[in-house]
Amino acid sequence: MPSRQTVRIIAVVIAVLLAVVIGLGAGIVTAALGASALVAVGAGGGAFIAIATLGMIIVVYLVPPAQPPSPAAPPPPSPSQTTAASS
Repeated sequence: MPSRQTVRIIAVVIAVLLAVVIGLGAGIVTAALGASALVAVGAGGGAFIAIATLGMIIVVYLVPPAQPPSPAAPPPPSPSQTTAASS
């Protein structure tokens, strides 16, 4: 079974690739509708940023970061220590 870190990396890569495809599609559609090159690039970049941000929010929600281990509680005193302390 893959580790949590591996799953998180794969999820981020998928989110970014999806954002690239949607941004490219938005730029192509905008250019095909007769917009200037600057407007088409702006639309593609805006779509990329929006989808990448949404994808990262979803990744953080679905695959939260691993919690650091809590500090260990001190071990209980040994019986020899409790008898020595009570004397």
